[in-house]
Amino acid sequence: MFLARSGERATYLYGASSGQDRNLQASHALQWGAIQHSKTAGCKEYDMFGISPTPDPEHPMYGLYRFKTGFGGSKVHRQGCWDYSLDEEGYEQYRLAEMNATGYHL
Repeated sequence: MFLARSGERATYLYGASSGQDRNLQASHALQWGAIQHSKTAGCKEYDMFGISPTPDPEHPMYGLYRFKTGFGGSKVHRQGCWDYSLDEEGYEQYRLAEMNATGYHL
């Protein structure tokens, strides 16, 4: 898990899990520990940083939506990430390859 703190906000940036022993709910324990750690460090906000755009069970990231919204809190819509390219041609090739890659979701 990557957790970033800035001022009074902690942001869960990235994490990973697998289906092996999922019933043990290690991801829940990890998040709860990160929330407690952030609170101890003086954070008043804990941002879980992203869910699927809609609560559609057919969306490939619906499991992530269910997991994160299961902690409660409120949904906040932000403008998202922006890229600034130093090499326009190279970036366009990268962008097209990324869009065609397996697992790309709008």
